[in-house]
Amino acid sequence: MAASPPVPPGQPSVRRRSSTLVWVLAGCATVLVLAAVGVGYGAYSLVHGFLSGSRTCLPSDFPRYPGAVPVSWTFDLNGTYPGNTCQMVFQSSDDVETVTAFYEGKLNSGAWQVITSGKPAGQINFQPARETRPFGTVNVAVANARTEITIELFTSTCLPLGFPVYPGSGFGGQSSQVSGGVRVCDVVFESNGGVAAVTSFYQRNLNSGNWQVTSSAGGEIQFRLRNGKRTVAHGTLNIAVTGERTEVTIEVFG
Repeated sequence: MAASPPVPPGQPSVRRRSSTLVWVLAGCATVLVLAAVGVGYGAYSLVHGFLSGSRTCLPSDFPRYPGAVPVSWTFDLNGTYPGNTCQMVFQSSDDVETVTAFYEGKLNSGAWQVITSGKPAGQINFQPARETRPFGTVNVAVANARTEITIELFTSTCLPLGFPVYPGSGFGGQSSQVSGGVRVCDVVFESNGGVAAVTSFYQRNLNSGNWQVTSSAGGEIQFRLRNGKRTVAHGTLNIAVTGERTEVTIEVFG
């Protein structure tokens, strides 16, 4: 059987979603022909909807930069991050500053709020104004002589399930990778709480149940997650004042 051709650039990629087709051999070739036509039409409809902007994994009220052209679309279900992950990439002929200003304004009004912007440069971290999820990032940068807009939307962080989060904290970014065979998760939260209150919260909640604080000093808390006598994850949490907010940076291994 010949290998399937690669997906051309600009077409959506839907990963980790599979279905099982059970073909009952009943000696009716017409059924197979009709099935093939149906699949072909479904694929055409999906691609056409993607290119026209009518099909997207982003919420219906999510702002889209005027004239931006979709380049790729990826949807993960329990992939690198638990829950749902939506990534869409657009390109624009306008400059980075103009595009960034558009998203800073649109994502800081109505149903959305900007938590941080420019940390790092060109990145906007956002979440709903009245809820805690979905949250995500918009990255704006120059790519192939055009301005590329990469939007990632998450329903969960890469932290272990049940990881305590200071009440009222906002999403400040996250990344996940595998290093030396070990999964590494980095997450940042922003809070209006004082350093002392935030520190006390994590010292208390990371030292209960299966969590254990192994050391705590100078705004840094080291912890581990146990399953019986076995350590299944460990990490470091740093608390510091950044601007007018308290920033919580978490790194977890395992």
